[in-house]
Amino acid sequence: MSKYDYVISDLPIYKAALLDDYESVSEMLGKNPQLMTKQITYWWETPLIIAVGTNRSHGFVEKLVERIVAVGAKDELFVTSYGGNNPLHYAAKVGNITAAKLLVKHNPDMTRVANPYGNTPLKLAAWHGNKETLEYLLTVTPDLPPPGQEAAGSSPYTGVAGGDLITLTIMAEFYDVALKIIDSHPNVVLENDRNKQTALQVLAMKPEIFPSGSRLGFWGRFLYSLIPVEQSQGATKVNIFLRIFNKFAAGFWSALKYLAPAIKNIHDMKVNHRLSSLLVKRICKVVIENGNHDTAWRILGSAITTAVTYGTHELIEECILTYPGIIWYDVDGFYLFLAAIKERQERVYNLVHQMSRHSVFAATQVDNEDNNALHIAATLAPSHRLNVVTGAALQMQRELQWFKEVEKFIEPSYKEAKNKHGKTPRMVFTKSHEQLLEKGQQWMKDTASSCTVVAALIVTMAFAAAFTVPGGNQDDGKPLFQNDATFMLFVVSDAIALFSSVTSVLMFLGILTSRYAEGDFLYALPKRLTIGALSLFLSLVTTMIAFSATLALVLRDKVTWIAAPLVIATSIPVCLFGLLQFPLLVELVNSTYGRSIFHQQSDHRIH
Repeated sequence: MSKYDYVISDLPIYKAALLDDYESVSEMLGKNPQLMTKQITYWWETPLIIAVGTNRSHGFVEKLVERIVAVGAKDELFVTSYGGNNPLHYAAKVGNITAAKLLVKHNPDMTRVANPYGNTPLKLAAWHGNKETLEYLLTVTPDLPPPGQEAAGSSPYTGVAGGDLITLTIMAEFYDVALKIIDSHPNVVLENDRNKQTALQVLAMKPEIFPSGSRLGFWGRFLYSLIPVEQSQGATKVNIFLRIFNKFAAGFWSALKYLAPAIKNIHDMKVNHRLSSLLVKRICKVVIENGNHDTAWRILGSAITTAVTYGTHELIEECILTYPGIIWYDVDGFYLFLAAIKERQERVYNLVHQMSRHSVFAATQVDNEDNNALHIAATLAPSHRLNVVTGAALQMQRELQWFKEVEKFIEPSYKEAKNKHGKTPRMVFTKSHEQLLEKGQQWMKDTASSCTVVAALIVTMAFAAAFTVPGGNQDDGKPLFQNDATFMLFVVSDAIALFSSVTSVLMFLGILTSRYAEGDFLYALPKRLTIGALSLFLSLVTTMIAFSATLALVLRDKVTWIAAPLVIATSIPVCLFGLLQFPLLVELVNSTYGRSIFHQQSDHRIH
């Protein structure tokens, strides 16, 4: 009889397990108890494994386990499938906490048993993101080796298994659970997982859970500052009125979270920020308490290597505070300061640069090709860092800003120093940015050409409107509505529209006729584009106002309610322009006239 014959003959049990219908097969299992633990599928799954895997056939699981134990086959509860997974492994995978509790009740030792791939139920629950099951298994899984392997000395919290457990928990975004694991088993943070990564290194790969990795607008930052986050309970007694107020505020924000999903997202973000900070501090504390220089160098060093790539400067700051010497860790052949330049991580750069002693020493470092810090700044930034700004022109501007910044502190003799290829930093910059320069030139030309057409149309309309006044002229040539306030609004708006659109055309023509040298992208071209875009926006707004004033003058005697609809109608194109073009304009202004990206990162913890 083939394997397929078994599948067909045992089909009723298979269906009953899927549909949580134990009664339909109760008589069949009573006559043949071996069917209760028989491998009935192509992948050798037992009825118990099938029912556990559905995560809904709880009645079938409970009655089947009770029957198996009653007939004295308790040892066969954990028969494995083809892949070596027993029912508890399946429960951990699918998050079936009901089945997990029932199985652990009958054999607590199975929580420490791994499948052939080294995965314990704990690890599988974290891997598949089943938080409730993971938390339960943590309470019933002791820090002991698997049954029969006591001589090996390993447990689910040590070695690769321990490393996997904590890193998978962090990857699943269960940061509160990760803190509990570290509190119970501190040494887990010293272990490497199957990918040779530590918990701190995995945290460094998640900049979005730190404040620097979250991009919020004005209102988002305002709400962020107001939303309360539950703090851990301390021994300090709090005034009863303050406690009542805090409970009231917490209830108010809890209700608001359900009514406004955006507020819930900001609250969750703030919670993650707090938990990530606690995690980093706790891990660094464990590393230092370990008292081993090599361990500290390995864990903190690998973490800052990852953090400098992802720009997680909060983690780097905590590592330096914990172990100041780590600032000299070799990050792919560079000190941390030079690695920040190479990866274009301005926050990391700012953090380290304010330690003037370190930046001076690091600035004299050269690599195997005799490239100094300015050579490194002259190379093209990684693509993921170029794309943080919009358009090739602004990307070129950002690259020039980096080059100028590094040029400020480097020794004068290094500015014209040649590497092994005979290239100075300026020569390296020109060569590595050739394609970006061409893209920036084309981006500027396309943008200026499109805006010039629109601005020229507004010039034409505004000029014509100045000589075709609404209502016509009197016999002496004076406008009919010259004494009307609405007419004066039309005149002023039309004049502003004409002057601003002409200014816009001139600015965009200045861009089109520019020489497009490298240095022009730093200030000259962005300045012209900013003035041109602002003038174009102003001309569009005033044109709509002039148009509305004209209609109000002509139609107000017959249509008295025309004013309100006109205001709404004319605001539509203005709003559309703002939504589509204003973000670029804001970015232009901030990049050219705003605060430099190079500023003091911390003023109270690092000296």
